[in-house]
Formats: sequence, C-alpha cells, structure tokens
Amino acid sequence: MLESERAGAKALVVFMDDFARNDPHWKVLRRIHEDEAHNCALIGKLIEKRGAPYSHATGEFYAKAVAAKGRRERVELLAKGLRWAVRKFEAELPKLDAEEQKVFALMRDSHLRSIAACESLLRSLPG
Repeated sequence: MLESERAGAKALVVFMDDFARNDPHWKVLRRIHEDEAHNCALIGKLIEKRGAPYSHATGEFYAKAVAAKGRRERVELLAKGLRWAVRKFEAELPKLDAEEQKVFALMRDSHLRSIAACESLLRSLPG
C-alpha cells in the first residue's frame, strides 16, 4: 500500500502540471496530493511501529498514470486507482489491530473524498 500511495502522490505532481498553478482544478489535485503524501507518512509510521523496514520504491501505478494522455484520462485513471485503494484498505481492516484499523479507516475516508473530488473535476472538464 505504501508503494501505491507513493505512486499516487508522485503522479499527482505530474497531473498538477496540466493546469495553471492555483487554477481551481489545480487546487483540487493539490488537496488530493496532500492527502496521498500524508497517507504515505501514516503507513510508514505503522510499519515502523511493527519494527519492520519498508520499501522506498514507487508502485507500478505511477508509470501507468504518467503515460495517460490528457487531463480527463488522467483524472479518470486517478479515480480508478483511488477506488482500488479503498477496496484494499477495506480488505485489510479486519486483519489489523484497533489503532491500525483507525488509521486505515481514515485513509479510506480520505480516498472516498478524493474520489468525489475527481468526479466533480471530471464534470467540469471538456469531454
């Protein structure tokens, strides 16, 4: 999950370049990026608490995301990736202790907000 979150955060930096800085669309993507970066930190802390090393690699989603051409295709792919992450978070919840469940639920909820933001963004982008 950490590598996937990292891939999303890095891809969002590229996606934001599709818009003028501080454009309303850019601001939406920036908020999603902030959540993705924050989630990376949260997952890293959970792994550290377990006393395990963690990867600094970036997941495969990054290459797929930056290969996508056009604003609409990129935002659609981002929403698809966020939905995938929600399913993964939900699948892991029963396997975690109470503290980890709380963190994963918060991350899932941030992804649900990001999906809604992507859907709103898509409504405002040309078809």
